[in-house]
Amino acid sequence: MEREIAEIEQKLAEKKQELNRETLHSVVQEKIQEHISDYQPAGPPTDVSSLPPVIPPPVTEPPAYLSDEFKNKVQELVNVAFNESLDTAFKALKQTGNPALIDAFHDVLVDQLYDVLVERGKLKKI
Repeated sequence: MEREIAEIEQKLAEKKQELNRETLHSVVQEKIQEHISDYQPAGPPTDVSSLPPVIPPPVTEPPAYLSDEFKNKVQELVNVAFNESLDTAFKALKQTGNPALIDAFHDVLVDQLYDVLVERGKLKKI
């Protein structure tokens, strides 16, 4: 019985961590939408375990959002958010008009904010 209770506690802790990350994701999305009203993030990941496998077409070049330049631009904007302000980063982001860049920024910002909140003891990492 103790082992089962420990397993349940672990699952609850994992669900709580997942909920914290989802909540943070939602809060950041709302902040972005305050500045970029037409921003609609890519949908949440779908549970693909029940879907039939999809064979992607051959790709000769990696997508633009995986390029070093794109990654660097996202990190530059995240640095602006942390070193200056979110408003300044959002203004620069809006000027790009690039939805893929906005999505990437949103995801990276949430990940880095999550790490900062864990580091400050505001969230507990499991």
